[in-house]
Amino acid sequence: MLQHHSFGIAALVDEVIQPGSKVLDLGCLSFGTTQPLLERSCQTFIEDLRSLLLDTANLDKENRAVQLSEYLTKKPQRIKLDVVLCWDLFNFMEPELITKLIEEIRPHLKPRTIFHTMLYTGTMPKGPADFKRLSGFTFNTEPLGQEEPLPTYRYSSLNLMKTMGNFSLRSSLLQREGMRKDLIELMFEYGNVKSPTSVMASGSSAAVSAFQKNRLTDIPLTALNTALTHVKRSPVSKALDIGQKAGRNMEHLQREVGELFISDFYSSLAWQASRKVPFEEAVQAALRQATLPKDLDCILLWDLLNFFSIEQIQSITMALYQYLSDGSVMHFLLFKQNKLPVKCGVFEIQKSGQVGTYIHPSGSKQIQLRTITDVVKSLPEMKVLSQGTGRIPNGPFYHEITMQKVVKDK
Repeated sequence: MLQHHSFGIAALVDEVIQPGSKVLDLGCLSFGTTQPLLERSCQTFIEDLRSLLLDTANLDKENRAVQLSEYLTKKPQRIKLDVVLCWDLFNFMEPELITKLIEEIRPHLKPRTIFHTMLYTGTMPKGPADFKRLSGFTFNTEPLGQEEPLPTYRYSSLNLMKTMGNFSLRSSLLQREGMRKDLIELMFEYGNVKSPTSVMASGSSAAVSAFQKNRLTDIPLTALNTALTHVKRSPVSKALDIGQKAGRNMEHLQREVGELFISDFYSSLAWQASRKVPFEEAVQAALRQATLPKDLDCILLWDLLNFFSIEQIQSITMALYQYLSDGSVMHFLLFKQNKLPVKCGVFEIQKSGQVGTYIHPSGSKQIQLRTITDVVKSLPEMKVLSQGTGRIPNGPFYHEITMQKVVKDK
C-alpha cells in the first residue's frame, strides 16, 4: 500500500471547483472525493468505470464500446461539466475506448471543462488502484487483488490529446514531494482554448493579471523585502500566499521561492460564514483545504487582517502559527482608515521588487481594528522583525509589519 498526495485534485478543488460546480467522478465511491466536493456544494455524478473495465476485460473492442455506452448514466443535456476525474483508468483503456468515452460525455462538455488523469511511468499494475482517502487529498493507493492482469496502455500527453480529440494540455504535475514517484498527473482542457489560468503543482495560479497595469499602483514595502529574504532563491523554501487567486500574476513570486502555496483565505472564510459555520471551524476548514506543510518559511497575509475583529485575528494567526517553522516570518498590512474596502485587495510582487497594488473602494463596514498593538499582541510567540509605513496613492495609509517566530530553546 502506497500513499499518494494528489496536488492536481487539491489544486482543482482549491482553484477551479466552486460552489455549484458540476463534477463527474469516474472512480468508485470508495475513492472518497465526494466529501470535499459536497462541502463545496458541488453537483457530483459518480460512474464506477473501474467496475466496467473489470467486467468487460475479456470482450473485444467493439463490445466493450457498446457496454460503455449502455453503462453510463444518461443525463439531461443541459448539464455541463466543470471537471472530470479519471484517476488511473486511462492506463487500462484502449485508445478506441477513450475516444468512445469522450463521445458519450461530449454533450456535457463546455469550453474549459477540465479532465484530470494519472498515468503510471514505472511497472504497470494489474488493474486500476483502489484510492482510499486519508485526509485532505492524500490517498492510500492499493492494487486490486485480481489474478489476471488487465491489458495496459502507455500514453504520452500528445497521444492522449490525439485520442481525446478537442483537448489541450493544461498542466502536468511531476515528481512532487509526497507523491508516488511512478505517477504523473495530467490536466486537459476542453475546447483547445488558451487557458487564462494554469493550475500548478503547488496549488498556485500562473494567471496573467485580470487587472490592466494602469489599475495597479506600485508601492515599496520595506518589511515585505525583509520577509522575502527568508525564502528568496532557496530551492527548499516554502511560502504561503493567502491573497485572492483569480486575476493575479504570481510569476515573480514563484521564481523567488522553492515551493509556493496559495490559499484564498478571505473567500474561503466568507463562503463558510454564508453557511453559518462557527469562525474557528471555518478557519480550520480553510487550512485543511489548503493541505499545507508544517514547515513554512514565510506567510504573506497582505491586507486580510483588516477585515476581522481582534478575536477573529487571534483565531487566524494562532491557526497559521502551527504551520511556521522556528525563525520563519509572517507579513501583513494594516490600513489606517475608518471604512473597509468592499473586499481584499490585489497584491502582485513585480520584477522590480515593488508590489503592484489595487485597493477596492471603501464600502459601508467599519474597520474593527483598534490599535496595531492589539494585533501584535495576538501573536505572543512572535517578535516584530521589520516595519514600514506609507500610503497607497488615492488610497489608505498603511502600516506594514513582518513578525518572526521566536526560536524555542532546545
